[in-house]
Amino acid sequence: MAISKPELACVYASLILADDDIDITGEKIQTVLKAANVEVEPYWPGLFAKALENANVKDLITKILSAVGAVPAAGAAGMNISLE
Repeated sequence: MAISKPELACVYASLILADDDIDITGEKIQTVLKAANVEVEPYWPGLFAKALENANVKDLITKILSAVGAVPAAGAAGMNISLE
């Protein structure tokens, strides 16, 4: 399933806010989108803000990246591959 342009725009706006340690609110997402000259339906920013209100976005990214990095290592460890 492909992500829509409005969803992607709100994801990027949320990441920008999180990177600057700014609370993620619908109004602030909309401000970032407006500055980037991106128009989305009015419900998108609030929807993303509501979904992220109890989340620490930086921790989520760190945990996801840690899990992704562990998968190849675990897969290789179970595959008795000799490079000699």
